[in-house]
Amino acid sequence: MVRWQNDGEMAGKSTTDLERRNVPVLAGQSILSQVAWTMGSPSVVLPFLAVSLEMPMFLAGALVSVRKIGGTLSDVFLAGRISAKQQKKRAIALTEIGIGACLLVAIVVAAVGGTPLIAVAFVAAFFCIGLVEEIQSLMLTDLLGDHLKSKSRMWMHYLQLGAGGLGAIALTLILHEITKENPPFSRHSTVIAAAVTFFVLSGLSILAMAELARDDKTGMQAERPQHRSAGQYIGDIRAMFDQAWFRQYLVMRLPLVVVALAVPFFALIAAEAHHATAKGLTALIISSASGYLISAPLWQFINMKSHRAVMVTGTLMVAATGAVLVSVHYIGIDHDIHLHAVALFIVTVAVTGISSARKLYFLDVAPKEQRVKGSAAIKSICRLSAVIISAALAAIAHMHEVALAIVFIVICSLWAAYACYRVVLPTNRLAEQQTGAAE
Repeated sequence: MVRWQNDGEMAGKSTTDLERRNVPVLAGQSILSQVAWTMGSPSVVLPFLAVSLEMPMFLAGALVSVRKIGGTLSDVFLAGRISAKQQKKRAIALTEIGIGACLLVAIVVAAVGGTPLIAVAFVAAFFCIGLVEEIQSLMLTDLLGDHLKSKSRMWMHYLQLGAGGLGAIALTLILHEITKENPPFSRHSTVIAAAVTFFVLSGLSILAMAELARDDKTGMQAERPQHRSAGQYIGDIRAMFDQAWFRQYLVMRLPLVVVALAVPFFALIAAEAHHATAKGLTALIISSASGYLISAPLWQFINMKSHRAVMVTGTLMVAATGAVLVSVHYIGIDHDIHLHAVALFIVTVAVTGISSARKLYFLDVAPKEQRVKGSAAIKSICRLSAVIISAALAAIAHMHEVALAIVFIVICSLWAAYACYRVVLPTNRLAEQQTGAAE
């Protein structure tokens, strides 16, 4: 008996020592990754680059759909296999390098190819990024859950947003000063090259962590989800519609799909007006990085009080910003890049807050035994909706103008604000409801 206790104490101490070693490694890796994702953002930087290369507006807008399709395929067909994989750090390193390779191939093709070849390269890059990004997200979730405690994960998340945002801003300003006299494509290529470099550094840095050996995963040998066929996956989604909480949550969640599209379409309208200017891309990267930097402390405080307040406030911010941007566009005074930069900053703050609040609210309302299947069903429905809606908005932007797509986003944001206010329960009422259910 004493022997068992000593072994348990030694195992606990070993796990604590391992976490203490891994925290700085993973924190550094997450900061490098944040800088890379900000400077090579598929939502801001790549659509801007696509417009600057004179790709059709429909294709530039539809790249969002292409990326979502890649992510959906990862969720449906690869989630079980990824979760069953015990050692993940090398695979995560490969995903970081793989995403950097996608960006590198796209920019090289853009430098040497014609418009049709560039279009094919961008579609392929976005599809691969969506596929690899979701694989990486699934593996990172499992890895951090196994190796870090909740407090360490939260500390690392906010450090990543803060330090990564500041790093991206500083590096972007430095590159802007160095390349401001260069042609537009040269400036844009330099930014993408920096993003690729940081993706590679991020991938190499995670190799320094000490991953638990397979035999040492005390308490982590729980049954892993098995690979399921597409038919089983669809059956699970249908079954979730029998649950009242799921239907109610979906009513609130679906309009938020359109709200999340504000970031890429705000970037598109900015690219349409400023893709040839020296400050265009720099201003957008700085504004989006600043949005991530500010959103962490702002929404953390409000989220502790009310998830509904965050979601309603965020959706109204998107609606108001979009309405102002469309108004000045039709008046004809939206020629200043700072106007678009401020608009992108506001919607980045808003969408980041909404994303965190809805995830926390889902954990509050979803019964534990239905949480995994419910999350998978919600994610699949929302991804499919995002594919269809973003393609439709891209068609509107191509046939008319991007401003009309933003008008649609504004209307849906107002609808989302109303849905969140009606559906999302205040914290005190939610606690009473859960207490009553438990009794």
